[in-house]
Amino acid sequence: ARLSFERVRLPATALIGRPGDGFRIAMSVLDVFRSTVGAAALGFARRALDESIKRVAERKLFGAPMAELQMVQGHIADMALDVDAAALLVYRAAWTKDMGAARVTREAAMAKLFATDKAQEVIDKAVQLHGGDGVRKGHIVESLYREIRALRIYEGASDVQKVVIARQVMGAA
Repeated sequence: ARLSFERVRLPATALIGRPGDGFRIAMSVLDVFRSTVGAAALGFARRALDESIKRVAERKLFGAPMAELQMVQGHIADMALDVDAAALLVYRAAWTKDMGAARVTREAAMAKLFATDKAQEVIDKAVQLHGGDGVRKGHIVESLYREIRALRIYEGASDVQKVVIARQVMGAA
């Protein structure tokens, strides 16, 4: 849908910020949005981990639950580690903002990049652990696999986040 306005006049009191500050304001809003994209990715990853834990406990291979296989345990451990590490970065970005920081550009970019990248990896492992069900249309893991890709692009793709992080880190050095 398109929305357009013609011959609309607003009073000077309707101005948000000061003239010329639009880009700066938009960039500060990205700090919040990037953190929320990281939080969404974290939720995707947690769901994939939870579904995988259930799957390996119920599914049998070679006469025993998949959960008893060391390789499967290694995958679950890696997934849990990635989820927890991503959570710490997402929580740090939110906490820093809540503590009154004017800008959280570095923290938000790190949270968004790490959480979305790790969510992609966790969900990919979940697909593997679910076997054919992991790619069956309508299965939660298949849905997560398709949907996580968009989060890696929203509010700046992964490569953009790396540039933002590098500039923040080098500017602070």
